[in-house]
Amino acid sequence: MEINYYNLFKFFHIVFFTTWMAGLFYLPRLYVYHSGTKRETPEYKIFLTMEKKLLKYIMNPSMTLTWLFGLLLVLHLEIYNQFWLNLKLLLVFLMSVFHMYCARIRKNFENNNNQKDEKFFRWINEVPTVLFLLIVFLVVFQPNI
Repeated sequence: MEINYYNLFKFFHIVFFTTWMAGLFYLPRLYVYHSGTKRETPEYKIFLTMEKKLLKYIMNPSMTLTWLFGLLLVLHLEIYNQFWLNLKLLLVFLMSVFHMYCARIRKNFENNNNQKDEKFFRWINEVPTVLFLLIVFLVVFQPNI
C-alpha cells in the first residue's frame, strides 16, 4: 500500500487545527470567568490550573503541529506565491500572535497582575472566531486577486 502524503498531511493539519481552535475558543472564555473571581481563593487557583494545562498540553502542541503539517502541505503541493495562501499564512501568523498574547494573559493571572475586566475578555473572545472564519473562507474559495 502506497502512502498518500497529501491526505496524511491534510488529515493531521485538520486534526491539529481543530484542537488548536478549540483551545483558542475556550481559553478567553475561561478568562471571562477567571477575571470575576477573587484572588487567593480555591476557584482562582482552579482557573490557573485549567488555563495552564490547556495551554501546555493542548494548545501549544496543536499550534506547533498545525504549522508543521500546514507547511508540509504547501511544500508537497508546491503552491507558492498564491494570494489566498499568503493571506492565509498571514492570518495564521496573527492567530499565533493571539495565542501568545493569551499565554501572557495567563502569566498575568498567575502573578496576580491581571488588570483586565470581564468585558475586555468577552471582546477578545471574538478574535479567534473572526480569524477562523477568514481562514476557512480563503481555503474554501481560494481567491486570487
